[in-house]
Amino acid sequence: MLRFLLTLILTIGVNSLSLYSVKTYYEIIMPDIEDNSVNFNVNDDPPPHSEVAKMARFIVHNSGRNFVIYQSLEPKTNDYPMGAVQSVSDGPVDNSKGTPYMFVSELEDLDNRCTLTMTLAQTDYCKNKKIDPKFPLCAQVWLVGRFNRVKNETEMDFAKDALFSRHPTMKNWPKDHHFFFAKLDIEQILVQDYFGGPVPVNVADYYNASP
Repeated sequence: MLRFLLTLILTIGVNSLSLYSVKTYYEIIMPDIEDNSVNFNVNDDPPPHSEVAKMARFIVHNSGRNFVIYQSLEPKTNDYPMGAVQSVSDGPVDNSKGTPYMFVSELEDLDNRCTLTMTLAQTDYCKNKKIDPKFPLCAQVWLVGRFNRVKNETEMDFAKDALFSRHPTMKNWPKDHHFFFAKLDIEQILVQDYFGGPVPVNVADYYNASP
């Protein structure tokens, strides 16, 4: 398998989830693009819109990335909401658990209260049905909670399998950024999959549903 070296020089100095606060020189080993061509979509069609807990699980499991909304700690934007795209996985393709895991750097500093946003627009469903991502039938889910480091060894092994099986290039990310496995401890869930606004979903119902 052919590989190539990409040499990067970072000269950015900030403190936030989306930007790094270092000046460093390092090499990243980038695998061929096909190594990251993982099929995320387990099923072709989402569940009926009335099954909101199942819809939430479906969206989360079929999403390869999410938009993390949090309070900025960067001096110039302190106390303002900020957002960052993060790769995510709630488990290998055939083993969904519902908890979103991420692989993040110790250089990323944030208030751990945050909201994760995911959408059916990440799958082929909305495109194939010619549904605009903003239209209610292109469903969205909001997971509200606290962003915490995974510390349990068994859970860490699962998080590693969940992320590396669906984002293979992660294993080659620079070690000097001290990446670690993190998760969202979910406290509230909202789903919009039909007209009339978002619908709250009981967290226990969410975990008891299958994607």
